[in-house]
Amino acid sequence: MGRYSDIPKYPVVNSHPRPGEVMANFRSKDYMMMLGCGAASMPFGWMAGTSRLPQMRVPSMVTAAIVGATGGFCIAFQQSGFRLMGFVANDEEVKLAKQ
Repeated sequence: MGRYSDIPKYPVVNSHPRPGEVMANFRSKDYMMMLGCGAASMPFGWMAGTSRLPQMRVPSMVTAAIVGATGGFCIAFQQSGFRLMGFVANDEEVKLAKQ
């Protein structure tokens, strides 16, 4: 799914979206993905920091949150691009494009 050789199943809004267009197309669900991945990774950072050096708990947790949020951004960016290119359901984007 989502390769340039694939045929889109939904109407194409933009066949080659630029990064700015993809980020402008983020939905609230995409932002929740970023926040959720960041929040879900924080306990792993906390546990990794407590193994040997307890003073590393908070820096390790913050680093894990940044890595998780970056991963969430990548997933959100991919989904937003897929919606614009017509590979996943994109009813809202099609309505906005027709206006």
